Amino acid sequence: MDCRTVLKLNEQYLAGELPDSVLAEYLDHIENCESCMDNLMTDYSITKAIYQINHNQDFSTDYSKELYLQLARSRQSLVRKKRNARYRLAIALGLMALSIPLMAGSTYGKAKYYLPEGSKESLRLSYYGLVDEEDPVMQTIRELNDEAVIKLRQLSQGGVTDDGR
Repeated sequence: MDCRTVLKLNEQYLAGELPDSVLAEYLDHIENCESCMDNLMTDYSITKAIYQINHNQDFSTDYSKELYLQLARSRQSLVRKKRNARYRLAIALGLMALSIPLMAGSTYGKAKYYLPEGSKESLRLSYYGLVDEEDPVMQTIRELNDEAVIKLRQLSQGGVTDDGR
């Protein structure tokens, strides 16, 4: 950030309206540029004096100390916001990592269907999917399995011909 940009941002900073995305770079420049710090000090002193006159307050005796405290609070606020953002991200990632095995273990199931009792051979149809009565794939599997079981029973009893009647 250059000095011209910093001078334009002084008013926003003093009003507390400088976005965090710009504030870090602004503070870095102010802390390392004596000329911009002097300009900010002048702007701060004038702004503070006008405020005190308008609100019938006694004049401060040390504007520089107040400004340095405000700059330090601004820096601390940025550090705190970054730390909190990292904590929120870590917590979100941790919750996601914990929820994936839980979801995988409880949401998905394996459907097994067998031929009627008494059959020497069994048929097992496996489908890994949602264990839910509303799952269309599971409904289709159940319907087809039920039809197959009925036809096999009919065949074993001699009630169905080869043409399906």
